[in-house]
Amino acid sequence: MAQQSTHLTIPSPPRSNLQVLAARTFITGMRFSMVNVIWQPFVLSLGASMPLLGFLESLGGFRGLTTTLIQPIGGWLADRVGRKLFVALASVFAMASLAIYLLAGLAGNWLLLIPGVLILGLVAISGPAMSTMTAESTGSRERGGAYGTIMFAFALPGVFAPLVAGLVADRLGFLKVFLIGLALEAGVLGLVAFHLKETLALSNRKPLLTSQLAGVLKATFAPARRLKGFYAAVTVDACAWGVGSSIIYGLLSETYHFTAFQLGIMSSLSAVGWAVCQLPIGRMVDRHGTKKFLLLSEVCGVLLMAGWLTFTRFEAFAALQLLYGLAIAAWLPALLTWIANSVSEEERAEEMGRVNAFRGLLSFPAPYIGGVLYEALGFRAPILVNLLGTIAALILIAVLVREPTTS
Repeated sequence: MAQQSTHLTIPSPPRSNLQVLAARTFITGMRFSMVNVIWQPFVLSLGASMPLLGFLESLGGFRGLTTTLIQPIGGWLADRVGRKLFVALASVFAMASLAIYLLAGLAGNWLLLIPGVLILGLVAISGPAMSTMTAESTGSRERGGAYGTIMFAFALPGVFAPLVAGLVADRLGFLKVFLIGLALEAGVLGLVAFHLKETLALSNRKPLLTSQLAGVLKATFAPARRLKGFYAAVTVDACAWGVGSSIIYGLLSETYHFTAFQLGIMSSLSAVGWAVCQLPIGRMVDRHGTKKFLLLSEVCGVLLMAGWLTFTRFEAFAALQLLYGLAIAAWLPALLTWIANSVSEEERAEEMGRVNAFRGLLSFPAPYIGGVLYEALGFRAPILVNLLGTIAALILIAVLVREPTTS
C-alpha cells in the first residue's frame, strides 16, 4: 500500500476562485485605466521633459526596471510561500504609489514622482502569482479561456473609466483621479484578503532557502534551450513597443495637444476592441493553439504603427485604438498560455516571472530612448522604431516559436 503523505495540503480551489480573481482584476483595471490615461500629461504638467517622462517610465512603468527586477523574485517566492500574499501586496504598493503622486502634485515637484514610480513598479510582484493562480484555478485545457476571462475583466473598465478620468482631470484636476484610484485599490485589498483562496498546496511548495535568492536574477539570463526562441521573440517585441507606444499619450499631448478627455476617448476605444475580442480569442487559443495569435497581435501592431505614422487627426488616432485593443486581446492569453503549457506546475510562477524579467531587463531603457528620439527628431522617430521592431518580432515568432505541448 502506498505510504500516505505527511504533508498538509489544501483542497483544490473552487471555481469561485476564478470569479474572485476576475473581480479583483476588474477593479484594478479600473484604477489602472483611470490613472494611466492622465499620468503622462500629469508628469508633463509638473515641468518634466519628454526624455524625463521616458526615464520615469523606464524606472517603474509597464516594463520598467523595478517592474522587471521584482517579477522573478515574486515568482520565486510565490512557488515557496504561496500566491495570495503577493496578490495582496500589489494593492499595498499601488496605494503607496498613488499617495506619493498626490504629494508630488500638491508640492508641484516632479522629483517626488521618482519614489512613486519605483514603488509602483513593485506592484508587478503579483504578476507571476496572478497568472499562476489563474492556471491553477481551472483545467489545463481551459487555460486560454481562463486567461481570456481575466483579461476581459481588466479590459472592461477601460471602456468607461478613462472617459471619467479625462473629465475629472479636465474639470477638477489630476489629483482627484489619484484619490479615486486610491479608494479603488483599498477595495481590492479587502476583496483579496477575505475572499481569495490560496492555490498552492503545502506539499507542492519548494523550500524557502534564502541562499538561492541571489541566483534568481542570474538564472533569468539562462533560459532553457527549448525556450530560447520564445524568449528572443518576445524580448524584441518588448523593446519595440517600449520605444513608441509606452509614451504615446505624452507624445500626443506634446505633438498634437490632445486633451485629457481626448486621451480618455482613445483609451476607451482601445478597451472596447480589447473587451469585445478577448473572450472569443481566449477560447480560440485553447482550440487552435497560441502561435497563431502571437502572430496576429504583431500584424495588428504593424498596421497600428503604420497608421500612427500616416495620420495626424484625433479621429484617426481614436479609430486606430480599436486595432490596438485587438493586438492586446490576441497577445496576452496566447503568451500566458504558452508559458503555462511549457513548464511544470512547480516551476510555473518562477518561469512566468523569469520571462517578464528577461524581457524587461533588456527593454527597460526603451521609453527613455523614445523620449530622446522625440526631442531630437520629432513624433515619427520613436514610432518608426516601434514599427521596425514589431516587424522583426513578427518574423522571429514565425521562425523560432513552436507550439508547446500541454503541461
